[in-house]
Amino acid sequence: MKNSLNGLLLSFQFFTSLPIQKQLPMNKKSVTAMYVTMPILGLLMGSTIAIIIFINEHFLQFSSLLLAVCIVVANIVMTGGLHLDGWMDMGDAYFSYQAKERRLEILEDSRIGAFGAISLVVLVLLKIAFIYEVLNKLESVSYLFFICIPFLSRIAVLIYFLSTGPVKEKGLAAYFKAQVIHRRVWISIAIYILLLILASYFFSTSCLLILFGAMLFFIYLYRQWTNRNFGGMTGDLIGALYEGAELFLWGILLLCI
Repeated sequence: MKNSLNGLLLSFQFFTSLPIQKQLPMNKKSVTAMYVTMPILGLLMGSTIAIIIFINEHFLQFSSLLLAVCIVVANIVMTGGLHLDGWMDMGDAYFSYQAKERRLEILEDSRIGAFGAISLVVLVLLKIAFIYEVLNKLESVSYLFFICIPFLSRIAVLIYFLSTGPVKEKGLAAYFKAQVIHRRVWISIAIYILLLILASYFFSTSCLLILFGAMLFFIYLYRQWTNRNFGGMTGDLIGALYEGAELFLWGILLLCI
């Protein structure tokens, strides 16, 4: 129980902007719990977005466009822009069209170049546009998707993390991969998927299952692409995966509603 609580706090500490000023243990069990609870983090963030939508519908009544902007900004605030940083670094590295070794050097550079800035603008604009269209099309089940897409995106991060080798033997991604107990995380993923299937049945919507299939397809493509262009996984590429998976799932949702 204590390791689970520490893992949840570590998840908040590493993947959100919440200022948890506490020295937490980084043993195998707590690091594993951090990854196990990551989708729960997605549910909490998605629920926060659902509350924002509820408040807007009953009190503020902003336009769909302004609400879409507020949702995207709220997600950035909750994560502290952590995943966007990975997305921008990936954009700079990939569009440099350099050799693999040079791309990895650019990926590690904390400075943002022109391609990273352009990648950020494209991502944010597309996400606002997709969410705007979803808000206009969905009615009674809109809360469900706003909760489930962050949840699915974090499951995508877990699957990619477990199934992809790190680029370097040293580094944060390699350290966490060595610390985590893979079997426990895979079991948690299976449980989360079962819950998703039950939610699909309970709410009588096949869109959740379509989104799940789309998530697996995206992981496959992204894994192939990162192995070919970067030689494996890094922390920045994990962050970029989260942003890319979210955008992809919003786009798929538009096609199936």
